[in-house]
Amino acid sequence: MSTRDPPVIVRVEDVAAVPWRNGGGVTRELLAWPDPRDWLLRVSVADINASGPFSEFPGVDRWFAVLAGDAVSIETSGMAPLELTAARNALHAFPGDAATYCTALGAATRDFNLMARRGRVRLRQWPLRESALLETNAAGAGLFVVHATDVMEDSDPAAKLPSMALAWWENPQRQRRVLRAAVDAVRGWWFEVEVDCR
Repeated sequence: MSTRDPPVIVRVEDVAAVPWRNGGGVTRELLAWPDPRDWLLRVSVADINASGPFSEFPGVDRWFAVLAGDAVSIETSGMAPLELTAARNALHAFPGDAATYCTALGAATRDFNLMARRGRVRLRQWPLRESALLETNAAGAGLFVVHATDVMEDSDPAAKLPSMALAWWENPQRQRRVLRAAVDAVRGWWFEVEVDCR
């Protein structure tokens, strides 16, 4: 059996919702790494109830996906508007320091958000449906899933991941880790992050 520490698992429904200043929705912060007061990586899920601007995050790169509910249109300064639905598998990338407006195209939506400090960390992300396997020695790795799945590390059970939940593996010793989701048809996203020392 593996002697490595098990992942931290965070269910969306176990996290308190924080209302937006503009009243258009709420956010549940699943991870702020390595320090909530000075994070390099932030993972959250938002419930959007009305159209409105996104908060600007200078020096931050963002990735976004609709998890459930109706479509939204995202319009970022300098980029073409894009309609996003829960059927889209790839995360939508945009700069957090550019003015971005979200138009709700129906009822409320639930949305997934990744944020990384530009120039301080390198983040790589891809849909679980592209590969059930993650081999990494990065400082941290995560998997967010919409529906439940099991995750193995090497050949050992590592985590039972419930629906709408994040698993986070911190790896300060940069050990090689081989993680595999039991069901690659589940909608979700792998990501790995490394501190940028350049």
